[in-house]
Amino acid sequence: MPELRRLIVNDATVEALHETLDANPAGLLVIRDELTGWWSQLDRQGREGERAFFLQAWNGDTSFTIDRIGRGSIQVPACCLSMLGGIQPGRLRSYLVDAITDGPANDGLIQRFQLLVWPDTTKKWVYIDRVPDVAAANNAFQVFERVIQIDPDVPLYFRFTPDAQDLFIAWLCKLEQKVRGDDLHPALVSHLSKYRSLMPSLACLFELADGGTELVSLEHAKQAASWCAYLESHARRIYSCVVTPQLRAARELATKLKTRKVGKEENGAFFFTCRDVYRQGWSGLDTPESVKRAADVLVDAGWVRTLPAQPGPGRPSDLYIVNPRLWRKQ
Repeated sequence: MPELRRLIVNDATVEALHETLDANPAGLLVIRDELTGWWSQLDRQGREGERAFFLQAWNGDTSFTIDRIGRGSIQVPACCLSMLGGIQPGRLRSYLVDAITDGPANDGLIQRFQLLVWPDTTKKWVYIDRVPDVAAANNAFQVFERVIQIDPDVPLYFRFTPDAQDLFIAWLCKLEQKVRGDDLHPALVSHLSKYRSLMPSLACLFELADGGTELVSLEHAKQAASWCAYLESHARRIYSCVVTPQLRAARELATKLKTRKVGKEENGAFFFTCRDVYRQGWSGLDTPESVKRAADVLVDAGWVRTLPAQPGPGRPSDLYIVNPRLWRKQ
């Protein structure tokens, strides 16, 4: 019987996934609507081999052999897996904390998710009902059809045009200076270091999508560099939620003050105390110490000012007054 060609896998054991890769040397796309379930499987005791499999499958050119009684030995000369899915911010934050504190998750798995984006949810919502862009859908379909026709046994080889090569060298020099500096957290350095291969990979994919077969143009190299800049901005945002909890708490406190969800107004001035804040039980602002640290950041930024303590009973020593210019900017 002919082998069933597979492009997408949703849920499979590592052994089954390995066999499917053996029959589909071009690689597979694993789609998980919720990555939490997949991640939790890898965290179970005795599943360390599965983590190793996914780590090696990232390169796309690394062999992997599984020996099982009854199934025999199956060797895939080039494991190539891509993964697409979503995850809740809180769950992602717990994995990031483990990764940056040199816990069990600090094996580079998170850094392999390079196309990470953390979208904003706007407060305004508008119902939109419009006709689908048929031309764009057909164009995407044609790209997919053209790509799947590529024979994995006869791979395509790409190289930059001279001007695209010059752009890549300049871009790479800036990246190397950035990751070798002292300004980035080691976890973010590890993440951005993988952009060395991400940028040319994206440029090659853009060229392939436009029908190219050998040379990667300057236009597509520029597109890849712009994509990397966009993805870096999201990576910085994602890692900052655990790398700088004090700043995250300060942003949260600033939002609460800006919307007047805490504090009170007297004689035209707006005041709040640490106790007013931590009694609300907001995440990251649920202890006197965390509120004090967040308020100190806002003091440095000029958003609030500490009022001097009054002798004897009365005005508390942690009383702050909000800069009225905060609301003038709205």
